[in-house]
Amino acid sequence: MGFEHFATAYGYTGVFVLLALEYVILIVPGETLLTTVGVLSHTSQSSFNLPLLIVSASMGTFTGSILTYLIGRMVGRPVIQRFGKYIFISEKNLQKTERLFQKQATWTLLITKYIAVIRDIIPYVAGVNKLKLKIYIPIQLIASFLWTSTFLLGGNLLDQLGLSVYRHWRIELIPGILLLIGIVMCYRIIHKRLHRLGEPGDEDL
Repeated sequence: MGFEHFATAYGYTGVFVLLALEYVILIVPGETLLTTVGVLSHTSQSSFNLPLLIVSASMGTFTGSILTYLIGRMVGRPVIQRFGKYIFISEKNLQKTERLFQKQATWTLLITKYIAVIRDIIPYVAGVNKLKLKIYIPIQLIASFLWTSTFLLGGNLLDQLGLSVYRHWRIELIPGILLLIGIVMCYRIIHKRLHRLGEPGDEDL
């Protein structure tokens, strides 16, 4: 059973569980899942409601980030370093995440939500560094809503754009393609820049 099928079969609970598990097993493709259910929320074949999807998805990813923060805080870096490979946390990604976190913890928590894999490791690092919960919780909550809303709304708008282009393709096909290319290029540029920030010798955030 695929992740999208699981989400549609179990509804909001399925979305919540999958996004929480992303932080524990690191094999759930969060962006793909959110975009897909965002598209489904705009179709008559789905019972998904976009506002409720945003809430369930945001609370799912928030819950996962809290659980992994607590794990990091309890077990410490040596244990994560030793056993991280079993949940796909490589030493290279762990070191990159630590460098980002040490530069600027607050902004790192917000920005790395949009970086696959690093997003899932940063809660462990925050826990290992014993970042205060009064700081961690509100920032993670805000970041969770921003991240999930971005891809759910993006999927929803993508479906609407597709329908519009299908109905008025002579007028909207080229602008639609250019807009899609622009969005993809902007995302790739931002994603690449954020990855570079985790490399040794980069400037602070």
